Amino acid sequence: MRLSDINDEMTIRDAWVKLEQALEETIILDEGEESRLNKLVIEADKVLLPVFGIDASEKKYFIAGSSRLYLYPGLPEFINEITNEFGGAEVPLEPGDLDVVIPNKDNWDKLESNLNGKFDKDKYQPNLSNFIYRPQELGITKMDIEAFDVWAPNRAGGEYASTEVDDTNVILNRASEYNGFYYMSIQDVLAYKTQMTRDKEKRIAELINTFTDRRSKRTKEQLFDIIARIVRINTSKDK
Repeated sequence: MRLSDINDEMTIRDAWVKLEQALEETIILDEGEESRLNKLVIEADKVLLPVFGIDASEKKYFIAGSSRLYLYPGLPEFINEITNEFGGAEVPLEPGDLDVVIPNKDNWDKLESNLNGKFDKDKYQPNLSNFIYRPQELGITKMDIEAFDVWAPNRAGGEYASTEVDDTNVILNRASEYNGFYYMSIQDVLAYKTQMTRDKEKRIAELINTFTDRRSKRTKEQLFDIIARIVRINTSKDK
């Protein structure tokens, strides 16, 4: 990779980090005990991460999909308003399930070792052979929680069938911690939701930097407006 490309990557990543920081400084994050997301995350910490030999504080996993959006009250609804303009997939108003990505094969070996002899192998081996684990299939939980080894939304087919995303370990590296758990970055959430293209990333980084550098005090509405402009850049036909 050329030095100029490395510098571009750093500029783009720094811009998204600034946006995440601005969101967390400006918006009261939803961490209520009764929130659906909080219940799913706490349950995953009990029934999923430990059997992989992972402590929640270790950056060996990330909570994937749209879950990050639910930390910011009003953002899922706002994203839906914008994506409706171009016929994009809507974000449910609350999470129905929790997707956790665990890339390291050693953790999957640990899982298999922990399950062996304790559960009927026929119930978990077919999925496990494809690096998929669903504790609810073993009666361990009633919640819909899944673990995968890669973040590949195109596997679900349908509206995401042609979606391309970055390498899973790159996404893991960009994941950020909130309230003790690692979530996929806002950058990667919007990348898969709007199928962000490389040719527009520099424009988006410039937009974010201009906004964050000029405003020390930001409102929720201003931040949501920036996200709307990011989505519209992604979905426009102009390069």
